Amino acid sequence: PVAMPACTPDVDGRIERDELPFVVGATARVRVGLDREVDVAGEPGRATSSGSARVWDLSRPAPEDEPVGLLTLEAMDGQWFSDQFPDAEVAGPLQPGNALLGPLSLDDDGVRLLGSASAEESPETGRTLLSYDTPVTLYPLPLELGAEVETVARVLGGELMGVPVAFEDTTQVSVGAHGQVLLPDLILEDALRVTIRLSRVPVAGIAVQQVTHVFLNECLGEVARMVSPAVPLTEELPDEFPVAAEVWRLAL
Repeated sequence: PVAMPACTPDVDGRIERDELPFVVGATARVRVGLDREVDVAGEPGRATSSGSARVWDLSRPAPEDEPVGLLTLEAMDGQWFSDQFPDAEVAGPLQPGNALLGPLSLDDDGVRLLGSASAEESPETGRTLLSYDTPVTLYPLPLELGAEVETVARVLGGELMGVPVAFEDTTQVSVGAHGQVLLPDLILEDALRVTIRLSRVPVAGIAVQQVTHVFLNECLGEVARMVSPAVPLTEELPDEFPVAAEVWRLAL
């Protein structure tokens, strides 16, 4: 059993550090859908004191039609890459199944990604070890409508699935909407939609971009996400893309 911290949602349209728990050993079950039509904007909902609210209906398709993925927050102690990230407090899953981990630093001002690494030092698909020269702010805290941040970070001498790489990432994060999220097993009030736009320019190769919308709820953290296809930086990629390459939904 994993002891969860005491947390009571106050539904104020604002997520503080203590309302975004990171508990080592805690596992979330997500249903993973591929190439799904999505409604990023959602439908108009009931206005609140925090502003105009939206409703995102993610209750369909039926969850049993999609595979279950497990996301488990891991400790940094004992990881083969721990020495590369001395400021990281935890290793967060970047993929269901925890094959790829992201060392994270946590404080009252934000959640920051320090890089990424394969969970195994020598997996069959090739080792990944990427270290940013500047921590990337994923969630500027407190999270509330209008919060935004941009980080430009470089990876030099990195390794991606066994291939040497170097690139520059520009990560733009903004909190653009809040409202109700309908999941197959839960109805969540006053969730925040956090948009993460990533532009990656490699030393050699094609520059690409991708947009991810993460829905966060007080005390639960991430409850859903919509991930766009990755497209060349020269192509148009609207925030409200119609088809998601992946959709994650918290589900039993």
